[in-house]
Amino acid sequence: MEKINNLLNLSDNKVNDQLNTLVTQANKHLDLQQFWQAIAPKAVGQSSFVGSLNNGRLLVFALNNSVAAKIKLTSTSLLTQLQNLQKTDPFYKQYKVTGISVKVQVKSQQKRATVERRTISRCAANTLNQLADSLGESALADKLKKLADSA
Repeated sequence: MEKINNLLNLSDNKVNDQLNTLVTQANKHLDLQQFWQAIAPKAVGQSSFVGSLNNGRLLVFALNNSVAAKIKLTSTSLLTQLQNLQKTDPFYKQYKVTGISVKVQVKSQQKRATVERRTISRCAANTLNQLADSLGESALADKLKKLADSA
């Protein structure tokens, strides 16, 4: 952290002003997200996030269609709760919400690793068969023979 502070102190004021503006915007966005999280049901709040607040319209991004449908169905009660919170909590007094827009923002799924089928060599299969024969009649011997036969 000290290196970053030194870098910022060495840079010119124009860069510091830009950084301060960016930090201010990020903090406002986090406050807006808290405003949404304060009234949203837990499952909906975990599966959605706030995009912006423009002209009284709160833009909410849902992670899938079912969450978007839930928000749309309950938008009137959510809007009422947002307005009540805005009136009662001085921290959220700056947010005047008159409508809620919902968009679906699907997160990309990670590709699953392809699992290669493992095989054993003929030599290893012969060794397993010899070990199974030396064990006699047992569950382990049966499993070893089955494994050797699959090679």
